[in-house]
Amino acid sequence: MDHATKELQLQLALDDLNTQLKPNYGRTAAKYEGVERTTLRRRFEGTQVSRRVANAIHRQLLSMAQEEALIKQINDLTARGLPPTSDIVHNLAKEIVGGLIGKNWTRQFVQRHRDQLKSLYLRNIDSMRTKAKFAPLFKLFFDLV
Repeated sequence: MDHATKELQLQLALDDLNTQLKPNYGRTAAKYEGVERTTLRRRFEGTQVSRRVANAIHRQLLSMAQEEALIKQINDLTARGLPPTSDIVHNLAKEIVGGLIGKNWTRQFVQRHRDQLKSLYLRNIDSMRTKAKFAPLFKLFFDLV
């Protein structure tokens, strides 16, 4: 079972626990595939967080709320017909952080949130790199023309 499916099962189990008057962790964990009783109890009591939240707290430059705000800003600019380039996203993140960010941060951010971002400029970076490999073919075409 992949991580996303386990996280979904755990969320369903947590929702089930919220409907119970007296939480029964063992029965609820058995009801949902791949859910451990201790993890379910810790999450329900708030003493443990998901891996995504833990990474946001300890590893990510921006908090989850800041990343959501940046995604919203990128999508708003795209909707207005001004899709931001990776340099613009880099500058926006630098303003949010109030300091320097790594040179690869933007690429990792776009990769992490590719499903939520609407900007074509950000998504097509890899396809532009692929097209650059065919530069000799383009040169040959224009030489013939």
